[in-house]
Amino acid sequence: MRVSKIFNANVYIDGTNSLLGRAKEIVLPDVAVKTEEHVGLGMVGAIELPTGLQAMTTKIKWAGFYADQLTLGANPFQAHKLQVRASHESFEAGGRVEQVPLVVNLTVRWKKTPLGTIVAQTGQEPEDELATTYVKVTRNGVELVEIDVLENVWKVNGEDVLAAYNKNLGG
Repeated sequence: MRVSKIFNANVYIDGTNSLLGRAKEIVLPDVAVKTEEHVGLGMVGAIELPTGLQAMTTKIKWAGFYADQLTLGANPFQAHKLQVRASHESFEAGGRVEQVPLVVNLTVRWKKTPLGTIVAQTGQEPEDELATTYVKVTRNGVELVEIDVLENVWKVNGEDVLAAYNKNLGG
């Protein structure tokens, strides 16, 4: 049996600004498929067919109040590139057997930037909500998933799952 864990990560924004220690938690976007129910004559039941992707959202919980984070989120018309870097560790009965990089690249726009709650003798942990249009997950140099909603890109393990779709649309 192999146990697979990620215990920590670091967040970088726009390729330069390390947010080391500032982000307390990041909730990566769900890849959720939109479906449409289909029922036809002669069918004993209904089936759901995929029609596209639902909007993706990323959330970041901050470990305190940071003015530069607030100003990044104050302009909803400006997209930003985030990179989340983690160490993906695998364990077996004898201990840790593998430790490889996991990198998630995102293109986001802030949807919600709370100013936080001020409570006596308690630190703030505001949570931003970000509209996500691009996500790429790479493990140990291998691209697992890449989705770019604006460019009609959807790849899984390097396979372009939209190749025929894009060709049919003239792209």
